Amino acid sequence: MKMTFKTLLAVAAFAVFATTSCSEKTQDNAEATAESAANDAAANTEAAANATENAVDNAAASTKDAANEMATPENGDTAVVKNQPANGVVEETPEKK
Repeated sequence: MKMTFKTLLAVAAFAVFATTSCSEKTQDNAEATAESAANDAAANTEAAANATENAVDNAAASTKDAANEMATPENGDTAVVKNQPANGVVEETPEKK
């Protein structure tokens, strides 16, 4: 971004004018605005933290519900899984003819 000498001179003149022409009331208003902005930022940060906490709680509850659903057998389930070694022999069911 190139700035010409005239642009820099105009910005410098405006900065000098702006800083010297502020009245006490304008400065008070600026302070109040800055304080209000800080309060708004704090409130927004707190709201975001609460939303994040709620999202984490909801995700944890959903995960717990899904785990419970997977652990609960449905009617008609007959498969039983046992974590035992097969000792090299696997039983096969006979084919139906």
